[in-house]
Amino acid sequence: MDTAKPNFFIVGAPKSGTSALAFYLSEHPQVFFSRPKELFYWSEDHQYARERHGVYTLESYLRFFEDSDPALHKAIGEGSVNYLQSHNAIENILAFNPDAKFIAMLRDPVDVAYGMHGELVRHYFEDELDFEKAWGLQSDRASGIRIPDKCVMRHQLQYQDVATFSPQIERLHTLVPESQRLLLFFDDLKKDTGAVYQQTLEFLGLTDDGRSEFPRVNPARTYRSHAIGRLYQTPPKWLEPAMKRVRHWYASLPGNKKDMLAGMMAKKEARAPLREEFATHLRDIFRTDVEKLEVMLSRDLAHWK
Repeated sequence: MDTAKPNFFIVGAPKSGTSALAFYLSEHPQVFFSRPKELFYWSEDHQYARERHGVYTLESYLRFFEDSDPALHKAIGEGSVNYLQSHNAIENILAFNPDAKFIAMLRDPVDVAYGMHGELVRHYFEDELDFEKAWGLQSDRASGIRIPDKCVMRHQLQYQDVATFSPQIERLHTLVPESQRLLLFFDDLKKDTGAVYQQTLEFLGLTDDGRSEFPRVNPARTYRSHAIGRLYQTPPKWLEPAMKRVRHWYASLPGNKKDMLAGMMAKKEARAPLREEFATHLRDIFRTDVEKLEVMLSRDLAHWK
């Protein structure tokens, strides 16, 4: 039997609740979700991101869906959050499956940029621990200067580009018919997770599974031992093949087991609030983009400004 094609994609943005939504959906009996959640296959302009899971060919990509059953799983999906930022991922997906459905999730861009920095620091892809200084390095890094040695997510070092949403959403709207796209907001997910979950089930054509509990997923963490963290995330070259297999194994675990192991290796850590003057500076930078989104989406986003 031919492997089923994935027919829905959570495309981003990062740090906007995509891991939580993916986890909730993965437990629905009519859903098959890839493990790992993020395969990074369709974003050809982010080639180095594919190195994370070694997914370089369509054949290797489809292997992650071999266990799906089209008779059982109405929705077969993955959730690579760089697809929204990518300039060609959505177009590539539509060439692969013209009927594919897309879910995009947005959050206050200042929170996304700051959260992205924390995520990269945690994975040892970012070597500048001070976010203000890392923000100031964006121009150099766009020119290939000051890239951390082990960083395989270079596009995410461009924090302003990651969180500038209007061109990303405009591209989504231009390429994808309205019936095949759903835009969600982190604010709504946090306020009424059940309602957003039901909205997503309806969009995907799934029956209500009666889910009423929505545990927190993917909280900010830091490794209990930085030596272990570095060994796991950025091992020396001679150990990389073995550690890559360990990462693949971990990424393939169900969400509850993954959280249990994560709790053993890392501890939750709330990030310090941004310096007020710098936060204001960032809001000024993103203001024009937010205003474009307000017009594009007919939604009041004053709290982002």
